[in-house]
Amino acid sequence: MGIVIENEFTVAAAPDAVYELLTDVERVAPAIPGAEVLGRREDGAYDAKATVKMGPMSLTYKGTAEITESDPVARTAVLKAKGADQKGQGTAQALMSMGVEPDGEGSRVKISSDILVSGRVAQMGRGIMENVATRMIGEMAKALEATLQTGETVKAENPNAMGAVIGSIFRRKEE
Repeated sequence: MGIVIENEFTVAAAPDAVYELLTDVERVAPAIPGAEVLGRREDGAYDAKATVKMGPMSLTYKGTAEITESDPVARTAVLKAKGADQKGQGTAQALMSMGVEPDGEGSRVKISSDILVSGRVAQMGRGIMENVATRMIGEMAKALEATLQTGETVKAENPNAMGAVIGSIFRRKEE
């Protein structure tokens, strides 16, 4: 299943500082719920791991993440991540286009994620995946803002997406 998910959020920090953090894979990974950088590769990519909780199901993907495009003047970048489920039950790929622009005293971050998944998580459906992504982006925004304000790396909460799953089921029944 391939889907595109659009998200945006504001952060009380200068656009250049937000952009610098977003393009530093090692520093931004803790702000992404369930993400962890395992080490840097010789080619500039990073070995990474991500765990996503969807109700009773917990999926752990191991693979790579790298910034494939970066324009500091326009404050845009593209992060490519891909991995395989550790239980051999699927794969995930994401192409995340990021842009940072001034917004009052802070910054507006726009993220477009083109996600392609296979295996068990693909059976969950688009609505559930969008709700889970929205919750994860919300946690990411909080952690990014805290990291920028304190200067210390703040790890995002990894929300259990059971609420998103239940919400999607009820919305589908109402439609």
